[in-house]
Amino acid sequence: MDILADRDLVRVATMYYKEEMKQSDIAKQLGISRQLVSKYLVDARSKGIVEININSSSAYSVQLELKLQKAFGLKRVAVLDTSYLEKQEIEKLIVQTAIAAFRKDIAKARRIGVSWGKVLRRLVDEYPYVNQPESTIIPLIGGMGSDKVEVHSNQIAHDLSRKMRAKCKYLYVPALVDSRDIKKNLVENVTVKDVLEDGKKVDFALVGIASPFSKSNTMTEIGYIDQKDIADLAEAKVIGDVNSRFFDRDGNEVRCRINENVIGINLHDIRKIEKVCAICFEDEKKDVLFTAVESKIINCITLTDGLAEYLLARKNQM
Repeated sequence: MDILADRDLVRVATMYYKEEMKQSDIAKQLGISRQLVSKYLVDARSKGIVEININSSSAYSVQLELKLQKAFGLKRVAVLDTSYLEKQEIEKLIVQTAIAAFRKDIAKARRIGVSWGKVLRRLVDEYPYVNQPESTIIPLIGGMGSDKVEVHSNQIAHDLSRKMRAKCKYLYVPALVDSRDIKKNLVENVTVKDVLEDGKKVDFALVGIASPFSKSNTMTEIGYIDQKDIADLAEAKVIGDVNSRFFDRDGNEVRCRINENVIGINLHDIRKIEKVCAICFEDEKKDVLFTAVESKIINCITLTDGLAEYLLARKNQM
């Protein structure tokens, strides 16, 4: 049985039999027709997925997905079962899981925003070739310097547009400048202003979740921030960042030099985007992830079962 088709059947069956949802409500939440929900239920029974219990290796992860959606008000959740996976397998399969989860939303989106980072690089590399000439890919932040260009937003936007046969815009400015005066001059450029305004209006955004205090932080590796910056961020009680916008434990963008001098859309504008999606599999990011979903910075997530359990346990403690 095709594993992706299996997950669709399991998801609908779990919502109907375990969560006791109406078929009309299931259709509305998943964005499909009432008739398709009914067909999924029939297929689930005929293929032996539904008997008295839901019989599938996907059952536990789907239950976690539904619980996360309900607990945090998320629009899209995909949980990877890591019980028998090695670390290198998790890194590969989490991206494939994200593509399967987000692909329908990406197909419907006319304006797709992208941030930067290693995980988004992997997603673009794994993304299948499709034909979406009506879509436009838009970078949400400027460039990160001369190193590791492959993880920069412009490069990710360009490569994703090639995979999708879509149009692409480019933000030809640094992500971080030395002063607010320099930033002001750059963002007033007509071309730059146009791309930044388009970034605020995307239908779907792919962003990264990071912590400046992580040992494997890409921003430190490429020289975007140094040890003095990290000390300043710690003093400002930063917990993490999305789109290189640093926030505290309440999800508020902190007042600091980096946030003031970043050229890209801020958290206020990110929260206005219909679907903001991220991928997370590293346990060291669990607190950043919790704040990001709890404070509504992101509303779609692909994550591991362990991180899903952590989010639910912490939510239950509140």
